[in-house]
Amino acid sequence: MTESEPRPRAFVPQLIQPGDIVLTTTPGRMSRKIRAFTGANISHAMVCVTKSSVIDSTGDGVHARNLERIVLEAGCAGHVLRPLTPLTADQLRTVISWARAAVGTRYTMLEAGKSVLAGFVAGRRQFCSRLVAQAYREADVHLVSDADFCHPGELLRSPLLVEVPDVLRELTAEQEAYRREAMDHVEAMRESTNALLRCAREMSSSIESLNDIDAYLIEHLESDDHLVEALKSSRYLELWRDEFERNAWQYNVALMEGHDGSTERKRRYCEELLEDEKLGQNRFVQNHAGYVTLNATHPRQYFALKVDLYDLLASLHARRVKAATEWLERRELIEPVVQELLRPHTPEWFESLRAWNPMHAAQAEASIQVAGSADVCTVCADDPALDYELVSIVRVGPGTIRLCDFCFKRRSADGPMRPF
Repeated sequence: MTESEPRPRAFVPQLIQPGDIVLTTTPGRMSRKIRAFTGANISHAMVCVTKSSVIDSTGDGVHARNLERIVLEAGCAGHVLRPLTPLTADQLRTVISWARAAVGTRYTMLEAGKSVLAGFVAGRRQFCSRLVAQAYREADVHLVSDADFCHPGELLRSPLLVEVPDVLRELTAEQEAYRREAMDHVEAMRESTNALLRCAREMSSSIESLNDIDAYLIEHLESDDHLVEALKSSRYLELWRDEFERNAWQYNVALMEGHDGSTERKRRYCEELLEDEKLGQNRFVQNHAGYVTLNATHPRQYFALKVDLYDLLASLHARRVKAATEWLERRELIEPVVQELLRPHTPEWFESLRAWNPMHAAQAEASIQVAGSADVCTVCADDPALDYELVSIVRVGPGTIRLCDFCFKRRSADGPMRPF
């Protein structure tokens, strides 16, 4: 290859936002056929859910991928499209949540082939452009005439989208080698998710996504043991450990300071994490609340394991946010963040608790209503009661509680508290 010949390229994550649509192609035979048939220079579509993460539908099914690991071969096209009219915060949350809820859904080549035809009824399986168009349709944004059957070329030509400029850069030989050789850590999640779903589909072929497992288990208590074993054998409950060990520096500001990565890399990581956090999409908190409710109304060991998993993941995520915030504060790159504690039993406290554990919130509200006073213990509604702060964990939920002496002695044995 001479210096004048094109080199492989990669996307610049700093220029890409959640909700953006990423379009690519490859030199493969199938890609060439799609491009020839649709009259476009691209053959694949993805939706961005964080600065460096996309969700797409391929032969592996619907899964998340690391945008920074995607290499466009020399001469292959790549585009990033953004809504001409910016999405509202609620619309963006809907697009991202819908795409994430589809994770695990199987790919359908048959219906992808029908995307250039008309008069067909859509099934529940996915292909790339359908996934993107349906996610936007869920937010009441109709990018194409038929979100159920469309191809990437229609997204490229959609009048509701505008192209983001200069989002590609050529890779040096060293950068190309690193990207091709570096382990795709998201692949472990794809394999684990697919393994779990394969076991679930042994019981019902109607199961497509992870959410379908929940719906099935509500109606089939007898399948709980089988699904618990599938959850464990797939390593779904253990993947967090791999991530934690691989990137321990992200969870503690002291480790972040001593990490051998460049200051620019650390700054970009911290700023992007906090930028994503502004979307209010801590899915671990949302998933924890959902499984708390599910397990309360339909007790299953599978749901209980998911409660524990998302309890842990939410806490780990909070540690990452705390470390990133402190690192930026130390360099005066952001204003110091003063996190005020929520006074127990105030409207704001209940709102925070409902988002984290709706069952505990409902129990506390019922106890207070029976007692006829908010100045009682959150747990048992006795008085007198004092306010305490949980000090041994990174705060998830309100992080405070009102307790009588008896409940304080019992609760503080599980973790230290202090009055405030």
